[in-house]
Amino acid sequence: IILYLENLKMINNLDILISKYGAPNILIDHWDSKSTGYAIWGYDENILWNYNGLYISDKKVTANLDVVQDAINTWKNQSSDISGVGFISYNFKNILFPHLNFKNYNKNFPYLFFVKPKLVKKYKIEKNDVKNVSLKLKKDFIEYKKYKIKLDKIKEELKNGNAYQINFTNNKEYICFDDGFKTYMNLRLESKPKYGFYIKHEDFQILSFSPELFFKRENNHIESYPMKGTMGRSNNSVDDNKLKLKLKKSLKDKAEHLMIVDLLRNDIGKIANPGTVSVDKLYEIKSYKTVHQMISRVRGKLDSSINEIDIIKALFPGGSVTGAPKESAMKIIDNIEDYSRDLYTGSIGYIKSNGDLNFNVAIRTMTINNNIATYPVGGGIVWDSTSQNEWDEAQLKSKILTSILK
Repeated sequence: IILYLENLKMINNLDILISKYGAPNILIDHWDSKSTGYAIWGYDENILWNYNGLYISDKKVTANLDVVQDAINTWKNQSSDISGVGFISYNFKNILFPHLNFKNYNKNFPYLFFVKPKLVKKYKIEKNDVKNVSLKLKKDFIEYKKYKIKLDKIKEELKNGNAYQINFTNNKEYICFDDGFKTYMNLRLESKPKYGFYIKHEDFQILSFSPELFFKRENNHIESYPMKGTMGRSNNSVDDNKLKLKLKKSLKDKAEHLMIVDLLRNDIGKIANPGTVSVDKLYEIKSYKTVHQMISRVRGKLDSSINEIDIIKALFPGGSVTGAPKESAMKIIDNIEDYSRDLYTGSIGYIKSNGDLNFNVAIRTMTINNNIATYPVGGGIVWDSTSQNEWDEAQLKSKILTSILK
C-alpha cells in the first residue's frame, strides 16, 4: 500500500506540469488502462541519421548500425527508466535494404532520430484543458480517377505474381493555424490514441494518434499486433454492431489480414528462440473512435543477447504498411506512389534502461513544417479490392481531423 501511494504521488496532472515547466518537447501519450504518460523537457544527447550520414550529438561518425547500438547501450547504462525516445522514418528502408534502389525519399527528413531525455515527468492519462484549434484543407487525397489508374497498376503487379498485397498510400496537406502542441492536445481528446506521441523537433512537429502497436519487448518477450481490415462506425448502436460483425465475417479482410500475420510471424521468427513464435487473438475486432479494426497478436521469446538494432533489422518496416512479400511490395510502392512517406508508416517509440521497448506504427500521424501539416492515409490492396471501397476507406482514416476543419 505504501509503495502504491508513493507511485501515485509521482504521477502528475499534465496541466499542472505544463504550467510549471511550459509545453513539453515530447509526450509519450498511450491511452490505455495500463499506461502512464511521460512528459519530457529537453535532451542531453541525440542520434541523427539522415541523407548526409550519422551524427551522435551533432558529431559525424561512421554510418553504421553498430554505432547506433553502442550509443543506445550507453544511454541505457546512464538512465533509470526512459533511456531514449524517437522515431524511425519509413525511408530508413534505404539503409536496411541498400540493394534496392528507391526513388521516393526526402533528403531533408531524418531517416532516424532519437534523444536521451533530460527531464522526465510521469502524468495521468486523462482529459486536460485544451484550446480551440483549426486546420484548413490545402491538398486533398488523390482524386478518384487517378487513384483507380494506380490501383489498376497494382492489380497488374498482383496478377503477374510480383506480390499478393500492396499497401498503397497518398498524402493530404492542411494549413495549420495553431501551434502543433495545442493541435495535438485538442485532437488527443477526440481520438484517445492508444499509442500516441507528440515530438517537437527543431525543424518540424510530430503528432501521432496511432492505434497500432508495431512491437513491444518486455522481459525478453516480443509481441506485435498487426492491424489490417477496417470498417467505419455508425452513431446508431444497432448499425454499429452490424458493421462490426460485417468486418468480423469478411473473408476478404481475413485473407488480407492473414497475409500480414504470416509476414510478421516470419519476421519475429528471425530473432525469436526456435519454437516460441505463436499467434493468438486471430481476427480480433477492436473499436476506435471512428473505425473498427481487425487485429491479431504475434508473440515470441527472445534471447537476452538480442538488442534493439537486431529487432529493427528483423521487423522494419512493418508488414502491415508494406504488403507482402516485403521487398517486392516496397519496390512496387516506390514505383506507384508519387511522394516520400517520411515518418508516415515508420515507427515512433521509446527504449527503457532495462531493455524494454514500445514502438507504434506511425499511421494516423501528422507532421507539421512551417504551418503545413501533412497527413497521409492508405490501405492494403489485394486482388479482390475494389477502387471505390479502397478510396472510401482511405478517406475514412482522416476522419479524426473533421472536428477541427474549417
